[in-house]
Amino acid sequence: MKKILGILFFLIIAAIGVCAYFFPGLPYYFKIRHEFSETGSIWYHVPEKLPELGSDSYDLYSSLGVRLTAWEGMEPVHTEEKDTVMWGSKDTKLFVSICQETLGENSDFLDMTGIDPEDLDTYCKKAQKTTPGNKCEFVRLAAMLTMDDFDIHSAQNAKTFYKIMTCKNDLINGEPGSLRFYPAEGVGFQGFLQTIDNSEGKYAFINIYPERDKKHFYILSMTVTDWDEVIAIAESIQLTE
Repeated sequence: MKKILGILFFLIIAAIGVCAYFFPGLPYYFKIRHEFSETGSIWYHVPEKLPELGSDSYDLYSSLGVRLTAWEGMEPVHTEEKDTVMWGSKDTKLFVSICQETLGENSDFLDMTGIDPEDLDTYCKKAQKTTPGNKCEFVRLAAMLTMDDFDIHSAQNAKTFYKIMTCKNDLINGEPGSLRFYPAEGVGFQGFLQTIDNSEGKYAFINIYPERDKKHFYILSMTVTDWDEVIAIAESIQLTE
């Protein structure tokens, strides 16, 4: 009996050794499966057919170097912040706001992630992904990654993937399917539309990053009426400066 137990113990140790040698990323695989509720892609393409923002129901709104088309009849709303403008309907059911944010001279989009730039670059090359150069590109990468992009043969790449998935799931806040990202791009800028539909309500935010002005970016928020209408409004954004 002791001999059989000894053989079983040896086989278990050997199996663990084989897994550790050939699949060093396996511990992170189980860690991800156990900790995270969302491991699929939450990056979506803009629908081919969107509502037309005709002049009969929509107006142009422009300030702080940004112009967009949104619901007609909204009027300026006073804000305490000089870098924030808002328009709203008289019945307060509709609103659009534009906030201009300033990036610090030493700001790094990876600062809050715990991810080393070299580790991120190494992972992206192995996964055949473009290495992000700014926050917008990092958000796109994180939103698009799935378990198909997990590298079980590298402990370091598995660890980097785990950290990226942590960023994604921190945004979801335990409600899978509640968060979506869409590209929001135009002449002279890149960005993304973030839609949230969870137990607390429906929200839409658009982050715009000008290509020429690296010191500033914009965050737009608006009423959620119809999701396709929100996407159409995001598609109408232009820079005026």
